[in-house]
Amino acid sequence: MSEFVSIQSQERVLSRIKELLKQKSFILLLGQSGSGKTALLRQLCKEFKALHKTQIFKNQKEFQNFIEPVLQSESKPIVLLDEVGMYDERTLESIRIYSDDLSFVLSSHKKPKIFNKEHFKSRFQAEFKLKNLDFGELKDYIKIKHGLDFFPKELKLIYKIYQGNLRNIDKMLKSFKELHSFYKGQKSVKYILNLSAFENALLG
Repeated sequence: MSEFVSIQSQERVLSRIKELLKQKSFILLLGQSGSGKTALLRQLCKEFKALHKTQIFKNQKEFQNFIEPVLQSESKPIVLLDEVGMYDERTLESIRIYSDDLSFVLSSHKKPKIFNKEHFKSRFQAEFKLKNLDFGELKDYIKIKHGLDFFPKELKLIYKIYQGNLRNIDKMLKSFKELHSFYKGQKSVKYILNLSAFENALLG
């Protein structure tokens, strides 16, 4: 399960979204696959007791069947929707209409074309994009999430493999821990990092 790691650039985005959600809001969160969007939504879900839907609604009717009971509830929870770039335009139009009454945070790795139309652009309170972590932030991420410290030359190798996808780093470092324990100091850290990357098909 994706877990939110408090890295400065992502913490800024999270804090701004939390501030906006104190009132009814319609927010777009962009970022490439593995950038941390889902982890950020899970953190929002935890803090606001929001509804977080990771399933992809196949059509407008399926979405309406989900959202109508939400609309009728007394609490009117915040709705968090993952990967809305995979929704059809009719479903996205429904989301826009329901945003009159509910707060939404929508995430997508690519901005749907319909969001550039004026009736959508004027509806969004804010649009955020999760950017790639810089070298120092990746070091912090690895330390916080995996409890690992690496020398700069080893971090350079990890950063090269990273390419904006934290899921790749998580998989690689999970393998690294297992292999490091197996070799018991008989192989260098660099060797084990390369082997971990190879094991996860991350060496291009």
